[in-house]
Amino acid sequence: MAHPRVCLRSGTGIRTVLDRACAAQGLQLTVALQASAPDAVVDLAYRGLGVAILSQSMTAEPEGHLARVPLTGVDIPAVLALVWQPTSNPALHELLRHCDATFIAPAAA
Repeated sequence: MAHPRVCLRSGTGIRTVLDRACAAQGLQLTVALQASAPDAVVDLAYRGLGVAILSQSMTAEPEGHLARVPLTGVDIPAVLALVWQPTSNPALHELLRHCDATFIAPAAA
């Protein structure tokens, strides 16, 4: 393995997208190290233990010896779902308003 890969654990959203994208290209993903949090994945890369694979939103602007390289040609949508109890909480209503304005609803099956 020329560049060991470090990722989040199987079953997480970004890892599912990565696994599906690799499978769609006929690639077998080999992961050297897994972590349970994005910051831990970045730390493993910073320590030189592998190439971190995360979504752009999971990483701050890289510092020091790290550089961000976008993956192209991946057309696997990820779904973000919100679940809440109906309430008159103003903060919840503002969050829902923001999400409605920001995110695209998935296409009907």
